[in-house]
Amino acid sequence: MCDGIILQGGRNNEAYESWIAKYCYDNNIPILGICAGQNCIARGLGGTIFEISNPEKHDNSYDEYVHSIKINKDSKFYSIVQKEKIMVNSRHKNSIKDCPGLNKVAFCEDGYPDVIEAPNKNFYIGVRFHPESLYQKDENMNNIFKAFLETCKNNKRR
Repeated sequence: MCDGIILQGGRNNEAYESWIAKYCYDNNIPILGICAGQNCIARGLGGTIFEISNPEKHDNSYDEYVHSIKINKDSKFYSIVQKEKIMVNSRHKNSIKDCPGLNKVAFCEDGYPDVIEAPNKNFYIGVRFHPESLYQKDENMNNIFKAFLETCKNNKRR
């Protein structure tokens, strides 16, 4: 009944969002996981999360850029932003360790994966940053939502 799902994440939602992520994967329903929502996407497929060693560097911004990420040119995410490097915000303390069935396709300078995706799905992407805080002033962030919505539109369920 849903054309797509956005997982905003948060500790209160982790119990059921991993189940939703697995359902979306199994049924090729577009999904965008943001921050802890990215963690839920990984966990839904049996992945694991770890606490980063330098949270003070990554948990300090709400609306501003904190660091750059380097994007794999062979990824779906690259096809959305059309850039090898973009600036992102950061407010998190965890990162993806393992993510079976998913590719790590963008990394910050500390080596933590900032974007994961399923190469065999229409739109199954998790981002560690918060594009919802920057989409009004950043074309890259806005393009993430545009691509998600376009995929949902083309994935209409009846």
